[in-house]
Amino acid sequence: MHLKTIVTLVILLLSVSAHARYVKDRAGSWEATLLAKHQGEDTIASKNGSTTEFADNTGWGFSLGYNMNNHWNFAWEFSHNNPKYKAQYTDSNGDAKTLSHRSDFYTNNFNVTFHLLEGSITPYAVLGGGFTYVDSNVSNGEYYCSGYYYWYCYSNSYNTTEWSYNGALGLRADITSNVFIRGSYGYQKVDMGSGSNKSDATITRFEAGLRF
Repeated sequence: MHLKTIVTLVILLLSVSAHARYVKDRAGSWEATLLAKHQGEDTIASKNGSTTEFADNTGWGFSLGYNMNNHWNFAWEFSHNNPKYKAQYTDSNGDAKTLSHRSDFYTNNFNVTFHLLEGSITPYAVLGGGFTYVDSNVSNGEYYCSGYYYWYCYSNSYNTTEWSYNGALGLRADITSNVFIRGSYGYQKVDMGSGSNKSDATITRFEAGLRF
């Protein structure tokens, strides 16, 4: 599955980049992208014996960055994935329980990208860090009611905000002076608290962007 994804990205980028021409330097320009982000399967185990299995999922996102020169880019990236998951745990009575639902991952990262070449077609490496808000979308049992013209009630869910880190290798093609595409493959780690190991999922991105 991972190999097919990588091969598809490389073929797509190379086919488009065959028509790319070196138009102008990246240095000193801003750029924004829309991205599709595929998050691979992942299993998180807690010290108390519970496990949570996340299915793979394709989400979306966007980024805003600045090219310091033709090699270095500094960017903020936001992304959202909502994979299904299955949690297996033991309740307070010692009974084994299984819960299946859909989660939400909201990730904010600050990324540093190094482009190997100065031209319009270049491999690149990216490293970044930030935080991820993970929502189980399962009520924690705390309900609140309020209202003026009418009453409504809502409940908080089990959620957490944790540090996250990512790294990837990719290929970029500047098609015109203002339009570019890029694709990358790497990993994203999310700290899930001292009682659990880290979420360690493969990440595949495909982005379409504008320079200005």
